[in-house]
Amino acid sequence: QELDSGNAVNGASRRALTLAFILALAQVSGVKASNVIDTPLGMMSGHVKQSVLKTAIRESSQLILLLTRSEIIGCEEIIDAKAGTVITLTNSSHSQMLCNESKVNEHRILKCTCNHREECEVCARKVEMESITEETNNGTLS
Repeated sequence: QELDSGNAVNGASRRALTLAFILALAQVSGVKASNVIDTPLGMMSGHVKQSVLKTAIRESSQLILLLTRSEIIGCEEIIDAKAGTVITLTNSSHSQMLCNESKVNEHRILKCTCNHREECEVCARKVEMESITEETNNGTLS
């Protein structure tokens, strides 16, 4: 039976396959380059998410990940042990999600020195954990 990868492979598997392809391509070509990856752990949970993160770290010469808070859950210890630098980027236009009013008038990405275990006046979010728990229970995160 022919496999239609667009329909037969779930989102987490597609992300894992994409990452495997990128890492294999870099290994075969012998190129030492930074891997910059946006939301690589989306739609993953538990052991799969942790395994993908550990593999990406091990196989990359320099790994730069843009992770959402839901992607970080369950991977905190790995990030603690392996991350060289952690910063938080916050979209100033997400005022309905932020605890504090943004001090900038235009829509910008704001950087703070908080890591994945901290919050500050810039990046603190309203009921972040409640919405993640609700999404997980409703099956939108796996």
